[in-house]
Amino acid sequence: KNLRVMDASIIIPTYNGGELLRRTLKAIYTQQTRKSFEVVIVDSGSKPDTKQILQEFPIELIEIDNSEFNHGLTRDLAAEHASGEFLLFINQDAEPGDVKWLDQMLQPMIENPAIAAVQGGIRERNDMQRFFWDSCGETFYFTSESKNWIGRYHNMGFSTVNCAIRRSAWQQHPFGKMDIFEDKGFQAQVHQQGHEIVYADGFVYHTHDYNFQQLKRRCIDEGYGWHLVGENYALSSCIKDMFVMANYKKL
Repeated sequence: KNLRVMDASIIIPTYNGGELLRRTLKAIYTQQTRKSFEVVIVDSGSKPDTKQILQEFPIELIEIDNSEFNHGLTRDLAAEHASGEFLLFINQDAEPGDVKWLDQMLQPMIENPAIAAVQGGIRERNDMQRFFWDSCGETFYFTSESKNWIGRYHNMGFSTVNCAIRRSAWQQHPFGKMDIFEDKGFQAQVHQQGHEIVYADGFVYHTHDYNFQQLKRRCIDEGYGWHLVGENYALSSCIKDMFVMANYKKL
C-alpha cells in the first residue's frame, strides 16, 4: 500500500464488470490533471475475465466474498483504505466523460471548504440500448416518493454513480450498513441548508441495460431503498403515478 497521501481516491465496487469496467478505468487513467490520485477497488468475487482487467491497471485492490457485499459498508471499507483528501465514488460501468472529469469533480470543494460533497452529471451512453429506465431525469426519478425527496433536498437525488465527498465529511457521516440507497442515506445525514452538496461539471456515461425481469427487480429494490430512508409511498400515490407514466412516450 502506498502510504503517500493523495489529493483524491477514486472508489469503485466491482463485480463481473467486464469491458465496461475496462473503459471506465482507461478513462480514469487518461485524466489530464495535476492532482495526485489513486483508484481503490473492492471486488466481491468476480470471474477471471474481470480479475484480468483489474491486473491491467495500477489499482489498490481489496477482495471480499460476494456474501459480504453491502452497498454502504463496502464503500466505507474502501474509504478506510483510501488516502485521498477527497473520495470519489463511481460505478464500475460509469465511464468518465472527458479528460477533465477529475478536476471538475473536485473544483467546487477546493474553492469552498463549506461544501461537503458534489454530485456529478450522469449521461446516457449513445452506443447502448435501454428498456424504459433512464440513468437520470424524468424516467429515473418518476415516482412520487422520489419527486418528494428531490423537492425536500434542493432538487437533487444524490448518487454514488458519480459523486465526490470530502474525507472529513465522510468521516463524520459514513454510509454505514445500507443494503441500497447508501447515497440517499448520506444525503439525509449532511442535509441542512441545501449548500452542503452542490452540482459539479464532471460527468460520466452510464446506462441501465435492463430486460423486463431486471427492470422488475430494480423497481422492487428502489421501493425498498426509499423505505430504508423513510420515504413513504401510499397506494393512492402509486395508482396516480401509473396514470402519469402512461403519458410518457415510449423510448
